[in-house]
Amino acid sequence: MLQNHSHIDVIPDIHADLDRLTKTLTYLGYRESASCWAHPEGRIVAFLGDFIDGGDQNSVVISLVRAMQLHGHAIAIMGNHELNALLYHEQGENSERTSDGFMRAHTLKNTAQHETFLKEFPIGAPQTQEVLDWFMTLPLFIDLPGIRLVHAYWDDRHIDTIRRRTGDARLKRDDLQELAFETDASPFADAVLSSLKGPEAELPHGHSFTDIKGHTRTAIRLKWWQAGVRTWRSSALSVPRSDDLPDTPVIESGGINFYGAEEKPVFFGHYKMLSQPELAAHNALCLDYIERPCAYRWNGEQLLSTDNLILVPK
Repeated sequence: MLQNHSHIDVIPDIHADLDRLTKTLTYLGYRESASCWAHPEGRIVAFLGDFIDGGDQNSVVISLVRAMQLHGHAIAIMGNHELNALLYHEQGENSERTSDGFMRAHTLKNTAQHETFLKEFPIGAPQTQEVLDWFMTLPLFIDLPGIRLVHAYWDDRHIDTIRRRTGDARLKRDDLQELAFETDASPFADAVLSSLKGPEAELPHGHSFTDIKGHTRTAIRLKWWQAGVRTWRSSALSVPRSDDLPDTPVIESGGINFYGAEEKPVFFGHYKMLSQPELAAHNALCLDYIERPCAYRWNGEQLLSTDNLILVPK
């Protein structure tokens, strides 16, 4: 039935912000009942992952999403924060070679990022394991006949790698240790991590830029969703001074593929965009904007429309 569903409301990263989530659902016409939120016309929600961390209502947000899933009113994929949580709570080795015995190092930075979740779901608690088990049921992407959902990056090569390994795009416990090593990652780990965290490309030799924290960097994130020839300068994400970058075409950009203009619509979040929500391509849309909650009301169209980009009042 879901394969033929053409009335889907796409909602991006929630980060334990219950108020933002319920305002978005209400504005889209969903109503709360004794069992879950639902739309009177039978529409469903597609959640793009990152349900946790940041806000202080992790448990309530997770319960709301799971209830909608259970009753057939929502589908959901994994975000990088769910993967990070799995690795943080799972015993094993990590790429930082710490001695704490967990797949994601318990550094000050990683712990601070995960702090609100840990307050509600301590390491080793039964309720924590139950939620982590739910994270494992979330697919890394969803590819329906008319729509694609991924948290950060759709690249057919990575999608095919994940399909060959998993079959249904869902991770297994045995996969986690492989994903804990981000440096010198295996092809499978690279495919998963790129899909959930986005790709980076090395600038041409001799070029660099200074980030917002004053660090010099030689690798940048690119707007992979903008098809056609783009320059390093126009394609860069999160670069304070784009003039620092070469105004030359992005060629052989570290293996990053731009999304083809002929491909079906893909929706993603992750990037914490600082501008106002906009439709930057006719078949690809980032919905993760910090200052303005938004969603997309998809009705089966193959050319996305600004009319269906919903800006939620604050």
